[in-house]
Amino acid sequence: MTDTVRASTADHPRTRHRLQLPRDTEPRDVLTMVSNVHPQVSEGEDGTLELGDGVQLVPDRSPRGAGRWTVETPRIREDPAPAWMTDSHGYGRAFPEGLPFGVERRALDLAWSLGRRLYGAVVTDDGERLEPHPFHVRDLTVVSPHALAPESLALLLAPVEPDAELDEAPEDAVRTGYSATIPLPDGDAISLRVGRSARPTALAALDWVEEAVDYELVHLPADPEEDEVEVPEPETAERWQLAYQRIGRIAGLLTESVGGYIVDLEGFLVDPADLL
Repeated sequence: MTDTVRASTADHPRTRHRLQLPRDTEPRDVLTMVSNVHPQVSEGEDGTLELGDGVQLVPDRSPRGAGRWTVETPRIREDPAPAWMTDSHGYGRAFPEGLPFGVERRALDLAWSLGRRLYGAVVTDDGERLEPHPFHVRDLTVVSPHALAPESLALLLAPVEPDAELDEAPEDAVRTGYSATIPLPDGDAISLRVGRSARPTALAALDWVEEAVDYELVHLPADPEEDEVEVPEPETAERWQLAYQRIGRIAGLLTESVGGYIVDLEGFLVDPADLL
């Protein structure tokens, strides 16, 4: 690695990437999503979002600029990705001379995630286009103040997932520390894991989050390596969508039953209405 020591961002040149979202995307929706994972974000009078470490999201105010944002960030690169390495984000392809690192990598990851959630794309400083698949991230977590005993969870799941089975649990797993498995077609499965909450940043202000319970819904593809594919084959994308729909249905059922909030794997809140 060529830049493994954290240095002041002022010591690095700057660069710009572009985030392209649908034209009807409201800037307040972008701000809300960014604040889920960067609660310190501030909004300037011109709509620019300041994320710290010299990173800004600048809205395009031109007549044809609806949905377009510029990601301004220090330019920090490390060694190129090895030729054999698969890469779900497409960074190895887009940055053959050296991967973004540190602050720039985090800024680019945020832009990629916003593109995934809001059906957009990222154009790098060298003009390479990154188009996240909307179902590339399928895992969801219900964060709730209430814990279900294993038997109660099984009864809750039975009407919608009759093939769900509780996994063998430790004897002391009364309301947390246990899991269930839901089989899917083609050898895939969903693992539902119940444990103490990881306390996501988006929910840090809640007074009950310290004692919260996570109902973590994880898609387990038969071939784990497919998660590292940048552009999935049509049949893979179809399986991803099916898994997300099943996960979403269970997440919605849990929030109706035990209350709480839904968070995706990258820390963004998910509206249960969007899972229908």
